[in-house]
Amino acid sequence: MIRTGFLMWVLASCLWSFPTLGQRSGITGNCLPPEEPFVPGDDTSLAQYADLIAEDFERYFAASSEYFSCMDATRQIEFERAQQVSERHRQFLARIDRLGLRAKTAAGQEP
Repeated sequence: MIRTGFLMWVLASCLWSFPTLGQRSGITGNCLPPEEPFVPGDDTSLAQYADLIAEDFERYFAASSEYFSCMDATRQIEFERAQQVSERHRQFLARIDRLGLRAKTAAGQEP
């Protein structure tokens, strides 16, 4: 009974720690960090489940690599998006200057 419960916990933790679970394509900022492996405090359980715990650690480290890759990709996408928004902001300021509206907008104030 204890082994079945532990196996269910290991399976659930593996599924929830998979970094792409719940992520939607094209949406940034949804990188989910892997869940840390559970290590029982008592030596009897540790000895009984050592092979499963070792596999959980391996999954954790693999998922961590995928998580870092996701974070790197998100950073690059957001950096490019910020550059595009910055260019649109520059164009916006140029247009309101051309129209003589800078003084009437919040764009004339320092943040």
